[in-house]
Amino acid sequence: MSESSAPNPYAAPASNLQELDLSKVPSIEEALNRGYDYTISDVLSESWERVKGTKGIIIGGALIYYAVMMLATFILGFIFGLIGLADESTITGIFIGQFVVSIIASACSYPLLAGVNMVGIRRAADQPVSFNEIFAHMGRFVPVLLTGLLMMVLIYIGMLLFVLPGIYLSVAYMLAIPLVVERGLSPWQALEASRKAISQHWFKAFGLFLVLGLIMAVSAIPLFIGLVWTLPMFIIGMGILYRIIFGVLPAPAA
Repeated sequence: MSESSAPNPYAAPASNLQELDLSKVPSIEEALNRGYDYTISDVLSESWERVKGTKGIIIGGALIYYAVMMLATFILGFIFGLIGLADESTITGIFIGQFVVSIIASACSYPLLAGVNMVGIRRAADQPVSFNEIFAHMGRFVPVLLTGLLMMVLIYIGMLLFVLPGIYLSVAYMLAIPLVVERGLSPWQALEASRKAISQHWFKAFGLFLVLGLIMAVSAIPLFIGLVWTLPMFIIGMGILYRIIFGVLPAPAA
């Protein structure tokens, strides 16, 4: 990719997504009002280039996230069955119980997912990354938990409303969790900021995540080995999109 002399690199011209100026990080309001653009091909290219040096951190963090989610699912399922909140005598009762458990367990694991996402964001902003980032946001457990719960409930409601609203929200809310931990927004503020920002180029964001998802799916065919490269690529791609839209604050001092 060629060097760019654009005075505002956060405008993210399609010809160069890599040139950064960390001294100019817009407020959320400024980010929503200034507009942005990018090309899917440039984000894919840059995310692939930035995979090196982050594979172990992202894969390790993802494994911990899924392990915690599975453990939370088991514990919550046991508790719900013990106190009778999951009626196992009917198919409907089993479905509702499993549905509620899956939502809560996923939300409880979101602080770890936030850490994985922040690794991608820091890599996209040329900031130092370390495995400690995975656990660095546990102090915001409650707002992240509430954001995850609210997000999933709204998406599921949207799916019940002829599916399309759910698909729209599932893409529009992709950056909500990072906004809670990186900018300190409240759950609703983060959801709305993510939705308003991504909605400016919703179909492009949908195309980006669809392509990244397909790349991951194909790479998983040979014994999941390809995910060692494509999962970090997905996370970094999301980080690049976050950087383009909102910018990235300097990393806190160690």
